Amino acid sequence: MFGFYALIPRMTVASYRRRASFNSESSIGRRGHAGLFVQLMSEHPDLYNYVKKQSLARPKESASSVAKAIHQNFLKSCAKVRGPHEYPFAVNSQGRPALANTIRRIRQLHRVAPAAQEAADAADNYGFPLIAQPSSSGRLRPYEEVEQDGHNGDFYFVVKMPGSQGDWIYTTPMRLWLLLIIDRASRAIIGYAYRLGSTNYPAVSVMRSFVHMLTPWQPMTLTLPGLAYKTGAGFPSGVVPGLAGLLPDLVCFDNAKANIARLTVLGLCDSLGVTLNFGRAGSATARSFVERLNLTLETHGFRRLPGGFNPKGPKEERERALKAAEAHPLELHQLEQVIDVLLANYNADPHESLMGRSPNEYLQLWARTSTSPRRQSADSQLLARSLTRVEYVKRLRGGPSTGRSPYVELMDARYSNDVVRRMVDSVGKPIRLIADIDGDFRLLRGYLLEGNQRIDLGVLKAAPPWHLTPHTLEQRKMILTAKRAGKIVPRPGEDMAQAFRDLKTREARERKSAANVLARAGTLRSESMPVEAHASDKRLSRRPWIKIK
Repeated sequence: MFGFYALIPRMTVASYRRRASFNSESSIGRRGHAGLFVQLMSEHPDLYNYVKKQSLARPKESASSVAKAIHQNFLKSCAKVRGPHEYPFAVNSQGRPALANTIRRIRQLHRVAPAAQEAADAADNYGFPLIAQPSSSGRLRPYEEVEQDGHNGDFYFVVKMPGSQGDWIYTTPMRLWLLLIIDRASRAIIGYAYRLGSTNYPAVSVMRSFVHMLTPWQPMTLTLPGLAYKTGAGFPSGVVPGLAGLLPDLVCFDNAKANIARLTVLGLCDSLGVTLNFGRAGSATARSFVERLNLTLETHGFRRLPGGFNPKGPKEERERALKAAEAHPLELHQLEQVIDVLLANYNADPHESLMGRSPNEYLQLWARTSTSPRRQSADSQLLARSLTRVEYVKRLRGGPSTGRSPYVELMDARYSNDVVRRMVDSVGKPIRLIADIDGDFRLLRGYLLEGNQRIDLGVLKAAPPWHLTPHTLEQRKMILTAKRAGKIVPRPGEDMAQAFRDLKTREARERKSAANVLARAGTLRSESMPVEAHASDKRLSRRPWIKIK
C-alpha cells in the first residue's frame, strides 16, 4: 500500500529526521539548521516534556507568546546538556522560532475537535477564498481572468548607492525577481513588482504587484541615455481611459508560499473580492500566458542587457555577464527605469492573436465599445494602499504600578501619544494597531477595542531610539536582526535606523555583500499614514487592512 505513495509527487509519509551533527563553522546564516530542534528533542526527552507541559498549560496564548515566555528557562535547561558552541546557543535565534513551531505541532496533536469544527476554523482563517478553474481565453472579456507569476530575471546588475563620505557603495552582482500580472484576454501587462536578490520573494511582493495594477500609471522621468518609451507604451491603468481601478474577477496563481500566504489570500479575496485559482503543483498549464510572457521578456529584453545571459548557455557566458554588470553599475532608480520601459513597451507591440493590435489598442477599443459589466473601485489609490496595511493587537502597558505612562510595545519600540498617556484606566486592554508595510513604521494608527466598538486613538509615534529616521517594516526587521546578533548596541539619544545604516556602510567598505542588505531594504513610500477606507470601497472590503498577527 505504501509503495503507491512513492508515485505521488511531493507526498511524504515519514517525517524528516536529521542524522548529521551540528557544525557551527559550516553553518552560514539560516542554512544547515534543518532538523536540529527535533534532533535536540529526541536526544533529550526531558526537554520535550517541558515544552509539551508549557504549551498545553497555556491554551489561550499564541505559540509565539508561549515560546517567548519559556525561552529563557528552556535555554537554562539546554545549558545542562549542550555547550556554548552547540545548538541552540550557536545560532542567532537560539532556537526560538523552532520552539514556537514545536508548540504549534504539539497543540495540533493534542487538539480534540470534530472535522466540521476544523473546516470552520480553516474557513475563518482564510476568509472563505473562492477557488475556480480558468476558462478558454477566446471567450473572455478583459480583466475577467488574469495570471500572476514571479520569475527570476536572467541578468546580473550592480547597484551603486551614495555613501556617508561622498563616495559610492557598490553591491555584488545581483539578480531580481520580477512579478507580473497579465490579462488573458488582451495579453496586456496590467501590473508588476520586483524584488532584489535571488532568494524567494515574500507575500508582500505579491501584494505590491496588485498595488501597481490599481495605481494609475505615469511615465517615469528617464535619465539613462537611449532609454525611451514607444508610442502608445504604458500600462492600462494610465493610458486607457476608464480602466483605472478596474478589478479582475479570477486570478491564476501557482503554489508558491508567497501566493498561499495569509496576507495574499485575505488581501485579494477579502479586500478585492477576487476568485483564486491555484494550479496543480509542478504544472504551469493554468498559467500558460504568463509563462510565455516570461520567456518573451527574457529572449527579447533582459538577456540583451549588458549583464544578460542564457541560464542554459555555457559557463563563459555567465562569467561575461558578471564582468559586464560590474562594468556598468546602476542606481536603483535607473534600474527601475529599465524595468518600467521594457514592460510598458511590451504593451505597445502588436500581437497576432489580437489581429495585429497591441494590448493597449485592444483595451482602448474594448473600453469604448463594450457594455459588459465591470467591477471598478471609486478610489483606486485608497484601495491600493489598503492592500499593504497590516493589523497588530497588543495590550496597553505601563500605568501607575510601573511608574510609566501608558504605552504599546511592538517590535522593540514603544508607541504612544497624548491620548494614550492619559488612558491610565485602560491598562491591560487590547489596542489595535494599523501599520503600512511600505510606509513609515514610526507612525501607527491605534484603536481601543471596547466590546463591539472601536475608539480611534489617533496616530501613535515611536519612542527613542526609533523616532528620528523614517523606516519601513522590513527595515525594522533587518535592524532587529542586527541588534540580536550584537552588531548594534543602542546608546542614549542614538537612532537605531541611522545606526544600522552606518553599520552596513562601514561593512560595505570591507565586503560588498553588506551593501546588498542596504539595497534590499528598499525605500519609504509616500502617503504612508494609515487612514480609514472610503465609504464607497467598503462594499469591496470588510476591513481596510490585513490581519497577520
